[in-house]
Amino acid sequence: MKRQAGFTLLETLVGAAIAAVILWSLIAFADRAVNWAVAANRRLNAGANAARLVERLSSEAEGAWAVYVPAADAFGRSNADGHELDFFAEDGAHRTYSWSYDYDASAQTLTRYALVAGNAPVAGDVLADIDGFVASPQTLAALAERSSPAYDPLFASAAATDVPYAFAAMPGAIGGNRLVAVTVVASGVDRSVVLASEDAPTAFTVVVNYTPSPAPLVTPTVTPLTLTP
Repeated sequence: MKRQAGFTLLETLVGAAIAAVILWSLIAFADRAVNWAVAANRRLNAGANAARLVERLSSEAEGAWAVYVPAADAFGRSNADGHELDFFAEDGAHRTYSWSYDYDASAQTLTRYALVAGNAPVAGDVLADIDGFVASPQTLAALAERSSPAYDPLFASAAATDVPYAFAAMPGAIGGNRLVAVTVVASGVDRSVVLASEDAPTAFTVVVNYTPSPAPLVTPTVTPLTLTP
């Protein structure tokens, strides 16, 4: 009678070991793929959030009379590291109001506060997962300096006069044509923007006198074109 062939114990153990290695490799690969997808999604969301924040700051600067970096933040702490950015404006009834964006590095949050003189700051929107936020005051000359965060090659050869304007209604608020460079970091994504007050009232008028007075502009009369057959 012919004996039926089968697997020895050694062959079974070797096969089980190979199967275990293959299974472990598949699990490790799947784990890496999931981690990569999570990291990519986090980075994508962080980039979108940082871009929306920059867009929001730019939009708010359009209606502000001053965009500035105060010496002390809304809680009286030193703002030498630029963790807070402030805005100042006035409504149609000549009522002044201001607000700020204050960054908490330990909590990695950026909070918008409404500022009322003599009262505690009122917290508003809170943006989470912000790894870094820095605001630094800049002059117009910084636009032409390559080492400056406000550098813009468009103004590399430009010469402009710095005209800061301090608002008496809000001590520390500097308007005019001053700039603020802001950098936001979220999940390794950096976003930078240079902010300036779009209104920039200065409370004075510049009158230019010409000597001699310029000749009046004369618009020449256009002569109709005559076609000769």
